[in-house]
Amino acid sequence: MNKTLIFLLLVLLFSRNAVAQNVTDQQGAVIRTDTLQKNIYLCFTGHDFYDGFEHVLGVLNKHNIKASFFLTGDFVREHADLVKTINKNGHFIGAHSDKHLLYCDWIKRDSLLHSADEIKADIQHNLQALENLGIRPKYFMPPYEWYNKKVVDIASQLNQVTVNFSPGTLSNADYTTPEMPNYISNSDILKSIFNYEASFGMNGFHMLIHPGTSPLRKDKLYFHLDEIITQLKEKGYGFKKF
Repeated sequence: MNKTLIFLLLVLLFSRNAVAQNVTDQQGAVIRTDTLQKNIYLCFTGHDFYDGFEHVLGVLNKHNIKASFFLTGDFVREHADLVKTINKNGHFIGAHSDKHLLYCDWIKRDSLLHSADEIKADIQHNLQALENLGIRPKYFMPPYEWYNKKVVDIASQLNQVTVNFSPGTLSNADYTTPEMPNYISNSDILKSIFNYEASFGMNGFHMLIHPGTSPLRKDKLYFHLDEIITQLKEKGYGFKKF
């Protein structure tokens, strides 16, 4: 075998391997996107609270980056103008259920708390609310970010790819309030983000932040969004939407 042929074979092998590497969890949801690229996917969900949306949009605009917003049907109907603004600004908008139902048991994860038909209808109503605004998403983040294989399959029947936040940091705990036993402060959340990045890297990471939280939580993580983006940019990360 001559050197030219060996070189061509190596190029072919590299090209076949150098494709987007997505990571899925045991339930079938995508929890990391294209780990070959140094990009982070900022994800925001919305249901009952919306206090931080304008701030978040301002920070994203300042940094000229696009993010992904997963919104319930209730949120879309109640805040249609805000949703239109998010869409007009070029961000991704996806489904997050219609009524923010808990689909499966916290302990017995395989057990559905609603019938398959009820869950399917709940997602469909969410998609219809978005369709009414001309938004036709491909990706779906389940309510409470909690689901099982059955939920992922139901979403797939509606041509929805189920995604969730990447485990490893505590950013998704920014909804907790001081009286909760699982309360986590912003200080600890920020440490978890930067320590994780330093130890493992965050290529393709889905970082979930809530742009609306209970008024009982005074330290809003979204007020640190500019800091988070700035520090991660300095480490060479870009930001993408779904």
